[in-house]
Amino acid sequence: MVWMTKVFSWLPFTDQESLPLQVASWTINQRLTFTHLPDLFPQKFLRFLHRPHLLVTAEEFVSQPAIIVDDPMAPEGKRLTFGGAAGNIMEMLSTIMNFTYTYMRSPDKTWGLLQSDGTWTGMMGLITREEVEFSPGPFFMDITRSHWIDYSPFVFMGNYQILAARGRPKVDPWGFLLPLRPKVWVAVMTALLAVCAVMLLLPFCLPTHMQEPHMKDANTFNCVRILLQEDIKSTKSRWWWDRVMLGVWMLMMVVLTQSYVGNLMALLAVRYIDQPYQRLEDVLDNSDVGIIVVPNTLIIKYIESAKSGPLHELGKLMGTNRVSYNKYAELANSMETIVRAATHVIFDLDINYTNMLPKSFSITGRCDFYLSRSVYATNPEAMVTQKNSLLLPRINTLSYSLVESGLYDIWMKYSEHNSSMCKNPPRIITVTTILSLTSLWGMFAVLGFGFTVAVVVLVMELVCGGARWGQKVRWPLKTHNTITITDHTYHRS
Repeated sequence: MVWMTKVFSWLPFTDQESLPLQVASWTINQRLTFTHLPDLFPQKFLRFLHRPHLLVTAEEFVSQPAIIVDDPMAPEGKRLTFGGAAGNIMEMLSTIMNFTYTYMRSPDKTWGLLQSDGTWTGMMGLITREEVEFSPGPFFMDITRSHWIDYSPFVFMGNYQILAARGRPKVDPWGFLLPLRPKVWVAVMTALLAVCAVMLLLPFCLPTHMQEPHMKDANTFNCVRILLQEDIKSTKSRWWWDRVMLGVWMLMMVVLTQSYVGNLMALLAVRYIDQPYQRLEDVLDNSDVGIIVVPNTLIIKYIESAKSGPLHELGKLMGTNRVSYNKYAELANSMETIVRAATHVIFDLDINYTNMLPKSFSITGRCDFYLSRSVYATNPEAMVTQKNSLLLPRINTLSYSLVESGLYDIWMKYSEHNSSMCKNPPRIITVTTILSLTSLWGMFAVLGFGFTVAVVVLVMELVCGGARWGQKVRWPLKTHNTITITDHTYHRS
């Protein structure tokens, strides 16, 4: 009689009625013989032998739309699937690990939050109750969630940003001041005063009989005339030092004014696009702007638990008419309506904008929206499984491969046409157009202000002059070649 010992292994995800798989047999003559696998203790979760059917969960958001496809093998001939990176992940996992799958959506169609009774809603509830095996997510990594589920290595870093409507291109009416920085304007005025002081004081260093009193005022005003690009009065001075001073000042003003003119011409072709909300504080300070957030997400928990900072200030507005709640499927419609009208902004995860912005650009051909420079609640995002799931080691290996190969980034980049067109729209553009009064009213405002000041100074001179002389100021009386004012007679020049 030949005794034979058989070795069996239970395969994962098999029915209770299924028989175990024979792995090997042993006899005295043939010793140990492997039947189906080359190992007594095979890694049964690396690749399934019998292609089991798994239940998984996922949820729809802007970059991950729910899609109904035809499938003769599915009930009613229809099967639910998801687009975006999550759909690609599931196809990759099912091919490599050899399983089929069906999506199960949560009743409230959310990621899920912890309730006061210790239960979870949304997809978290499905996983913690072990109704599904895992989810491609993506899920924010959170310490509270980690007590109930297991995370894979993160596949990308998520940030919360503000999405708002861009302003229309406009000209800065005070652009004529921009070619020179304020410090340069101050330096020019200081240099003018210094040159005028030198031209006024240096003649006093000469002997009395060599001084030319009538030249002091002329040289001083010549410095101002050079700055204003006017012709200068001939000094007819016999001294070279004042000519050298005026020549150096003239050379400096030629360089300065030509630089100013060139930069001004370039700036007149510039249009500025207003992007006012670069921080959450900018939105909070404007009481006329509403804020759109997605309910039953982890960011709501962060906002409500924040003790300080902008998230704390936003938490104070929860429950008021300034905060609106939109599901992920509603964000695109809100962006094209109330956000485009500049009455609201969206505060959500940046991965959603990678789909919304390209679609808007494909329709309009313009980048009508922008993202804030400031980001909030930066957190890694990953896939999740049941606690202590035996699927996790294999999913971890594949997650590392996704990140290290850059495959996940490629999926995100090419998930939509024109995906990179509106990521960083410029705040300044150049155009070729005819200048209008609306573009140059700042210069006319300065001119009007100067006229007003001149009239005020004229009135003050007349009033103060009459009061000083102790007589009323009379209008000039013309008598031959003289003009008489009060008791003084002045010859015309």
